[in-house]
Amino acid sequence: MTSPGDPLVLAEDALARGDNLEAYDIAVSAREEGIEAPRLDYVAALALARMDDTEMALDYYERTGLGEIDDDDILALWGRLKKDLAENASGDEQAVLFAEASAAYLELYKTKKSYYTGINAATTALLAGDTENASALAKDILEDPEVAKPKGFYATATAAEANVLLDNDIEARQSIADAIRWSDAGVGSKASTFRQMMLIARIVPDKEAIIAPLLDMLRPSPVLVYTGHMFVENSAAEAALSVQIDEAIKALKPDTAYGALACGSDIMVAEAILKRGLELHLVFPFEIDDFLEQSVLPGGESWMPRFQHCLDRAARVSLATDMKFIGDPNMFSYGSAVAMGLARMRANHLRTDAIQLAIVKPGDAAKAAGTSSDVAFWQNLGHESHVIDPGDINRDLDWPPKIEMPEGVTRVAHSMIFADFAGFSRLSEAVLPVFVNEILGRTGTLLDEFEDEVLYRNSWGDALYAVIASPTDAAEIVLQLQARLSKMPEQLLDCAANCGMRIGVHHGPIYRGFDAVIRKPSFFGTEVTRTARIEPVTPTGEVYATEAFAAILALEQEQRFGTHYVGKVQLAKNYGQLAMYKLSRLPLG
Repeated sequence: MTSPGDPLVLAEDALARGDNLEAYDIAVSAREEGIEAPRLDYVAALALARMDDTEMALDYYERTGLGEIDDDDILALWGRLKKDLAENASGDEQAVLFAEASAAYLELYKTKKSYYTGINAATTALLAGDTENASALAKDILEDPEVAKPKGFYATATAAEANVLLDNDIEARQSIADAIRWSDAGVGSKASTFRQMMLIARIVPDKEAIIAPLLDMLRPSPVLVYTGHMFVENSAAEAALSVQIDEAIKALKPDTAYGALACGSDIMVAEAILKRGLELHLVFPFEIDDFLEQSVLPGGESWMPRFQHCLDRAARVSLATDMKFIGDPNMFSYGSAVAMGLARMRANHLRTDAIQLAIVKPGDAAKAAGTSSDVAFWQNLGHESHVIDPGDINRDLDWPPKIEMPEGVTRVAHSMIFADFAGFSRLSEAVLPVFVNEILGRTGTLLDEFEDEVLYRNSWGDALYAVIASPTDAAEIVLQLQARLSKMPEQLLDCAANCGMRIGVHHGPIYRGFDAVIRKPSFFGTEVTRTARIEPVTPTGEVYATEAFAAILALEQEQRFGTHYVGKVQLAKNYGQLAMYKLSRLPLG
């Protein structure tokens, strides 16, 4: 018997809402706590697949023994993963992988006729070029009583997909129109069907015309990221603004919203999101108690219960950094950028867009941090904003005493790289010159090639520490470093099979100041220390990145790189847990 706290219920609910990160975390945490349930492992693997982490999903599927479980959904996932591999392949290899996926689905369908395995066997047959079997299976599926008289989203969407394979355009459109009206037509299910239709149209161009109107109906709602002015509570001003916020949300039709919870605009948007039963993800720039002092109480004590109400009902609460506020306004900008990036990541997973809702006075000058700065930053990256004029609001806030920054330092947000050579301690004295010349030599040459982007570099023993201007440059550097060090010099191969570089990368606010020991400018701070704790827990030969790094990389819409969710990883030296991503280079095209 399940309960509201049952991890399977919670994980499946997160999956249905399209929150694949949360679904994966719940399922993996349950396993770590000793709860071994195949359905939980299935949810974890499916969540990885829906985040385009096919290789990790395959590894998880095999590692947890899911292939030995007699469950149609679980066994069908193997075919899904083969299909995902095919999606990223090309030429003859792609056709072979689609055929293998079809065979896996078809074997299950013959054993126990299920419309889910049947339609996937049919579609992957079409994608493999086997139109005859695809059509025969599609006709068979339409005669299935569960599909002929559907009672939910998936059965109705299956009818639509079968009709697409048979070129029945009117029937396909009607089935999708019916499907999206079912109560179980959640964000995750619609996004999955949208992705399937997109795949068919891409691989079989003859289907584009019949699929185009279906995509318009299935297209996932946009993800909202909000920002706005802080102001003193005022019922009259809020009443007018509330109407505008409600109208904007009604027009934009988001399912999910990301942002902070400052007094005024933030809280009002959060309240409107929750009132509509939508999903709220809160991203605070720093420690919550300090955020209350800096961004909630200045508008008056009356905002506190409203803040707490929203906080208690948020689907997820995260901190861009868990530091206290140190008087640096750039910490707010950094927090906003992370929230924007997380919204972009969620939109990418769902194959939809992210839109900014900004409540800002016309002509408000952009400062180092604040609403106008957020709007300019978002729009400069080519993203869409929906702007609301808040009208007659009172922005005369009761600010706390200003925290002065220390003299002789500045605060900047940059990317940090830490790397070291696993197995270095096992190297003999005789091969150390080879290590210095080859491993450190290749590293130094690479950094020379990115001279303008490398703001700081240092090494000691086998370790590298570098500060890079932006996440995009840092990603390019670490992936080139990974590639150049993938082949070890012959003299170093005796140190053991697991020798190689471990690389960790992060992006965050740090100090820039003068180091009197090395007699030149240096970078330091909590986020530097945090980055140093990532590399020791990174598998040899891999690159691990923090969620903040992945978020800002997504915000920059960089198509060269992929970030694949690993889960919450315990950092070295008891430095806490962080959500980590494996960084990779995406294939061209």
